[in-house]
Amino acid sequence: MALPFVIPLVAGGKEYMVRVTAHNTESILSVTVARRIAGALVMLFLLLCIGTKDQCVFAQTAETEPDRIHDETSDPSQAKPGVELSPVAPPDRREPVVIRETVEPVIESWRSTEGFGEKIDWIHGKLYEIAAAQVGRVDSWFKPPPGEQGIVELSRFRVGLFAEGKIQEYKETDVKPVVDFDTEIELPNLKRQIKLIITTNDPTTLPGKSIIEQRDKSLRTAVVGQLRSDISTAVGVRARWKPELFAYALWAHKSEAGNWRLYPQQKCYWETKKGFGEISTLVLDHWINRWNTRFSTSVKWSKQDRDDDQKTEREDNGFRWSEVFLLEHAKELLDESQLGRVVSGDDIARGWGIRLSAFGGFHFADEYRAGIFYRWPLRKKWMYSFAGPEIKWKNVNNWDRGWTLRCGIEMLFWGGKER
Repeated sequence: MALPFVIPLVAGGKEYMVRVTAHNTESILSVTVARRIAGALVMLFLLLCIGTKDQCVFAQTAETEPDRIHDETSDPSQAKPGVELSPVAPPDRREPVVIRETVEPVIESWRSTEGFGEKIDWIHGKLYEIAAAQVGRVDSWFKPPPGEQGIVELSRFRVGLFAEGKIQEYKETDVKPVVDFDTEIELPNLKRQIKLIITTNDPTTLPGKSIIEQRDKSLRTAVVGQLRSDISTAVGVRARWKPELFAYALWAHKSEAGNWRLYPQQKCYWETKKGFGEISTLVLDHWINRWNTRFSTSVKWSKQDRDDDQKTEREDNGFRWSEVFLLEHAKELLDESQLGRVVSGDDIARGWGIRLSAFGGFHFADEYRAGIFYRWPLRKKWMYSFAGPEIKWKNVNNWDRGWTLRCGIEMLFWGGKER
């Protein structure tokens, strides 16, 4: 037995008839399924009539207050006689707040603080004051450029404690703790184009990898020169029992077009032990209010990987690649200068995201990953925490599924500019 359903629809001044036939209507289950199919067809039809442009409008105005019309200009038809309507400003877009400074004025004395929160704020501010004073003392050794002696650009310091635990069935959880330290010390009186960096971040790491996965976590000190707004060079020393030299040249650009942002980057590096290498990265961003879709692709070649490929008879000739896709919702963002942190989604201060990534060589893939993460502030704008599970499928493990859990705490000592 068949029972036809006829649904009249009107769109764009035209009338359409949607006919759906349900079989075996003697069964209540068949009738229910038929109704669901009919409802799905109606929704599909409405979406086709609305169009892509209107769907984008709905997506952008979904977070506004209900029952309120927002328009860039007033509607004269709604004005009372003799009353002139003033133009109405469009509503502010709910975009994430960008955090560029985390240090607040310090209370004069320790005794004036109340509670545990104010005490750690006092310690945070005092530590930054001490560090900034030492930087200013070193900077005063150099003769400032004419007319720019009163300018002090405060530096940035970052201290983080991270851990990654491998959740293994019938085995003990393997936890790897890592301490991250990163500074950008501004020296404005030294031609105002040179700064000192002290960091544990390895500049030769492929974007998309975390600091826990770095081969080398040694402390590095380098002097960075800004040749142009998008070109910089660095020369430094890696702290080991036998100190090693390293250098790199970096070209990084940023382009914006509406809600789209493009970040191309090219880096060439050299180390006394690893030799030469280069990394090419391209990041594409798209923002709609607080929602961000980010895709990045990177290709790396290094002499060290080429030597490893020859030893293991791998036919990739030293080439490696990474692909990372992020879907994020951010209420607050950190003003990050390191593209590697942007690729991994570490520029989020308050929000969450879904991360999909893949790594490999020219001839086969090495690893696939899928995970979620959540970042939130612990104390004002200078202490943050994050956590998130991740699933890994590795080629060396015969693509068996492995669970990991990452968590960590970051403390930011970021100053602004004073004149």
